[in-house]
Amino acid sequence: MKEGAKVMKHEHYMDMNRLSDWSVDQINELLDVCLLMKEMEEKGVRLPLLKNISLAMMFDQQSTRTRVSFETAMEQLGGHAMFLDGSSLHAGSGQEDIAETAAIISSMADAIMIRSLSQRVIDEVVANSTVPVISGMSCAEFQSDGFGSQEQHHPTQVIADLITMIERKPKGKKLSDCTFMWLGDGADGFDCVFMDHLSLFPRLGIRVICAAPKKYWPSDELLAKCRAQAAEDGNGEIICTEDPYEYAPETDFFYTGVVNYHKMGVSEEEAFKVFYPKFQINEELMARAPKHAWVLHYLPGNRNWEMTDAVWDGPQSALLPLGENRLYAQRGILVYILWPLRRNTSEYLENYYRGKVEDLLTPRIRNYDF
Repeated sequence: MKEGAKVMKHEHYMDMNRLSDWSVDQINELLDVCLLMKEMEEKGVRLPLLKNISLAMMFDQQSTRTRVSFETAMEQLGGHAMFLDGSSLHAGSGQEDIAETAAIISSMADAIMIRSLSQRVIDEVVANSTVPVISGMSCAEFQSDGFGSQEQHHPTQVIADLITMIERKPKGKKLSDCTFMWLGDGADGFDCVFMDHLSLFPRLGIRVICAAPKKYWPSDELLAKCRAQAAEDGNGEIICTEDPYEYAPETDFFYTGVVNYHKMGVSEEEAFKVFYPKFQINEELMARAPKHAWVLHYLPGNRNWEMTDAVWDGPQSALLPLGENRLYAQRGILVYILWPLRRNTSEYLENYYRGKVEDLLTPRIRNYDF
């Protein structure tokens, strides 16, 4: 795109990039749609709500749940999803910049879903696309000290988390009455999922507890920002603690996802010295939790690192139901964003152009060939 060029967007156009850009009302409306999608499926109803709609899926990372859930959702909604591996695109080989790639793809497809190592890449796709863009995760590379190197998000995962929490919240409690505990690294830019938990959940009134060594708490600046946003909406409390056991009896949902120590720059010895078992979801912690409490993990995970086998496979585990809810999150997100943009052409106009196509392509049969 030339500098200064204006990208024209539909008046009802929406992206899902940062959940902080969505109002609480929009999040609640979206959750209603997601839950309706699941109710329909459980009653055997599939409506082609996105018939003839195409979704371009751009990936420069591996994916299981995100790819399968988006492809399946588009198929079930009557649309089509195309998988675009970053290494197979010209932008991935350096032959074309990402801005031009976004402009071209958005001129052909009805929406884009992108998973990238760089949030800056996703932002550039959003800025240069003429169709809605959904972030399938930005997950930064890590520095030698184990801290994240940039801003990152995973909004579609967090919508699935909320669906799961709504389904499993204690009887008589509203979502805004619940307490949610994150165990692991809460530092700025480390875990893309917790960054979105921290920014969104208090706006919905959910009490968020970050249980981590003090060195790995969110920064004062990030906490102040999230608390200020919460004060404008749901006024959920944010607590940082080095003692998860103190708050375990009050917690409705325990969540972890420290998947990266296993592979990225932190030795097993250091990880177990700093984080485990104190900040691990294990039998000792769950013995102090309410009987109604659930444990969650976005997966993939490392068994007996962030969560022990006994809890992972135990009666309070909602890991697999949460994974399944990625599908209903994607169906709801796609319908919520794309349904208002569908083409509502009249039957008369469709028949007019069908007739023109038939006239143009139907061969003429002559009586005489001279």
